[in-house]
Amino acid sequence: MSLAEVLKLIHVIAVIIWVGGAFMMIVLFALTARSGEEATVLGLAKTGESLGKAVFNPAGIITLAAGIWLVIEADYEFSEAWISLGFLGVILGAGLGMAFYPKALRRLQAGIGSGGLGGAESVAALKSMRTIQIAEFVFLVIVVWAMVVKPGA
Repeated sequence: MSLAEVLKLIHVIAVIIWVGGAFMMIVLFALTARSGEEATVLGLAKTGESLGKAVFNPAGIITLAAGIWLVIEADYEFSEAWISLGFLGVILGAGLGMAFYPKALRRLQAGIGSGGLGGAESVAALKSMRTIQIAEFVFLVIVVWAMVVKPGA
């Protein structure tokens, strides 16, 4: 197995963890919100914070590092559109992971604490999280498509 093949394997595994995890968080938040069980939603919000640090951040870093090394090793060009789209996906994921999700999860926890799961703050937090989660997931799927198809290459 060549170094480029090893890097591609590492890159793909990291992306599977990242994108698969993002999909599972969408499903889990939808299911727990429908359950109406505040303790379950609070538990998932706390778990989501932990997963961000323990799973999503490392998967994003490994995706980026292996991808950059692969571009260099496989003689791709950083200027290729599909590679730029990949960088945009990492930037989007990192930005949301640092700026949006931690605040949204804290807002959800505070909303449940003050007005319950059906309170206005909780409902707004869940709605904004769902919207951003789905938009991010759709964008990540587009990035994966670009990595597979390599349009313009």
